[in-house]
Amino acid sequence: MTFAIEAPAQAQSQLPPVVVEQAKPRATPARPQRSQAARSTSRRTAARSTAAPAAIATAPTSRAETGTSPVQGYSATVSGTGTKTDTPLNQTAQSISVVTADRVRDQGVSSIQETLRYVPGVFAEPGGVDSRNDYFKVRGQDPNVYLDGTRVNNRNEFNEWRVDPYMLERIEVFRGPASVLYGDTSTAGLVNLISKRPQAESKNEVGVSFDNFGRKQVQMDTTGKLTKDGEWLYRFVGLFRDSGTQVDFVPDNRIVLSPSLTWRPTTNTSWTVLGTYQKDKTGTTNGFLPRVGTLVPSASGYISRDRFVGDPNTDIYQTETGALSSLFEHQFNDAVKFTQNLRYAHVEGVYRSVYANVFSTDPFLDPAQRTVNRYTSNQEASKDNFTMDNNIQVKALTGALSHKFLFGVDYRDVKTRASAGGGFDATPFDLYAPVYTSLPVPDLIAAPDTRQSQTGIYGQDQMRLGPWLATLGIRQDYASTRRIGEDSDRSATTGRASLMYETAFGFNPYVVWAQSFNPVYFSAAYGGSSCADGPCKDQRGETYEVGFKYNPNSVLAINAAIYDTVERNRLAASADITKSSQIGQVRIRGAELEVIGKVTPDFDLIGSYSYINAKVESGDNIGNSVEGVPQNQASLWGKYRLAALGLRDVTVGAGVRYIGVSYDESNLVKIPDYTLFDMMIAYDPGPFRLQINANNISDERYVAACYARGDCYYGLGRTVLGTATYRF
Repeated sequence: MTFAIEAPAQAQSQLPPVVVEQAKPRATPARPQRSQAARSTSRRTAARSTAAPAAIATAPTSRAETGTSPVQGYSATVSGTGTKTDTPLNQTAQSISVVTADRVRDQGVSSIQETLRYVPGVFAEPGGVDSRNDYFKVRGQDPNVYLDGTRVNNRNEFNEWRVDPYMLERIEVFRGPASVLYGDTSTAGLVNLISKRPQAESKNEVGVSFDNFGRKQVQMDTTGKLTKDGEWLYRFVGLFRDSGTQVDFVPDNRIVLSPSLTWRPTTNTSWTVLGTYQKDKTGTTNGFLPRVGTLVPSASGYISRDRFVGDPNTDIYQTETGALSSLFEHQFNDAVKFTQNLRYAHVEGVYRSVYANVFSTDPFLDPAQRTVNRYTSNQEASKDNFTMDNNIQVKALTGALSHKFLFGVDYRDVKTRASAGGGFDATPFDLYAPVYTSLPVPDLIAAPDTRQSQTGIYGQDQMRLGPWLATLGIRQDYASTRRIGEDSDRSATTGRASLMYETAFGFNPYVVWAQSFNPVYFSAAYGGSSCADGPCKDQRGETYEVGFKYNPNSVLAINAAIYDTVERNRLAASADITKSSQIGQVRIRGAELEVIGKVTPDFDLIGSYSYINAKVESGDNIGNSVEGVPQNQASLWGKYRLAALGLRDVTVGAGVRYIGVSYDESNLVKIPDYTLFDMMIAYDPGPFRLQINANNISDERYVAACYARGDCYYGLGRTVLGTATYRF
């Protein structure tokens, strides 16, 4: 049985007829008598031949780009992050940037925050050198981090899974409220990490890398078919690193093992299972150095950037993660598609640290401004995180109006068991000529077990009427926290609406309105709420954005936007570093410009500019600029293959990053602007590739952030990284 919904003449160029077919038995010609075993084998082979023809053997490399597929070069054209459907970026009325695996390789970066250095609206390293997590900001706020469409960590907690960029196919930055599709996200939006998945085309590589901080790293990536017909595909990605950091006595060691398997019984069904084991062993690179001695010289000058203020015998920040993900997709017909992504992750963490007591206007113990007291901290945590997102996509026509409906339910459950302890060491510690002695480790005191859960029900309609594209979305969230004596339940409704006009010459203006809902959960490690003045209130916000997407050709994109965001109950730094404070209302107005793609066949370009005016409108410090938000940022990266000089195997790249002035929350402390330069040269005759990267070439000494409580943080100095890769 077959029925078709035909589009009117003016819509047919945009949406093909929706055809729903019911499988019918096929006539089979008479065949010679064979054995039972032969007949069984024949039936299995025939089923695969009719349901999954040769397309499986060549998928997905021969298919058009999807929101999870590999991208050659820097310019992606399709994303699933903004709509949870594979939608062209130039038809998505939202600011979205895609950092591809090729871009990560070329820029020689080793953390997620480093991959975002050239993305507009992103302050990639607001805490300077930080060995613990990726603490980037988007449009002046902390975004949440997702992996393959579901939440992967809590930004305001320690010992979270820190995904390595080598494990990823893409890193997608969704700027602006994303709560309608993803639930608990801030007005910043989110960063969605897309895992490397099995591919039908056989690809293998092994590489080594070394840097000036003692890095010795080996990585490998292999993928291909397990069966001849491509019904089963495999991939294995692994990494081993033994490294130091900019700070003395702080390692940066990591091991990652990530096997994955894809089953494609038909062209319409795909099921991928990914496993990950990761162990990170590092320490504390940010020792809470005093403002005097970093931002300005003390009586004894500047404190060295490599200064370690902890105890080398006990300092450790270790996180061990085991995770299993399931990514399932079934296309019932041309009109109906079901997707389910789920993941279970278990994380064990140990965090023992000693840091400087600088939380006063004059933390020094001597006239020469050399010595301070220190605090000791000891934490252990164990977390079980389960996430799931189910949705169904339906295409339909109502007259001249085409629809792509999306209906879904997602769920997140996090159970945490933690213990913590702390102490004060009155022994003077010399920040300029340190003498390290063993300090006692504080006893651990168990905190009540905590359970956080959130359920969301959402719906979305992507509509087209000729050149007009509109999207409407709505969501209902139910969130809860369970802990002895401190249960909390909350709910929220959020919405999103956008309108875009698609022109024949590739210039697509748009307008969008969206709301955000971001519940602030308890911090289990400290046994109290994470806010200094009582239980934290939910963060709420909304954004109006106007922008355009312009594609003058298929390999170059120019995107721009201006936005106005209001955010309530924003988290900010507190004098008690174990907690946060909440300020009343913040207003963030800004503008962004991004240019990305190929200017010529041999020249790739990435350019960005961001303007952010973030002000406190109610609560404490009314009229102040929001802390740690540079008003201006700009970056430019170019890569050029020297084919014109007869050196087709040689590529050179260079970049410049400007980060403007920012302030602490009191606005009494100004963090100066700075400019950093990067470069790359690669020799790739195949199958070998040799590459050298130098970031912050001039070894600029700069302070990335300071807080009113008294602490400041150095940025990363010159890093020289050499990589050799063999592909086979």
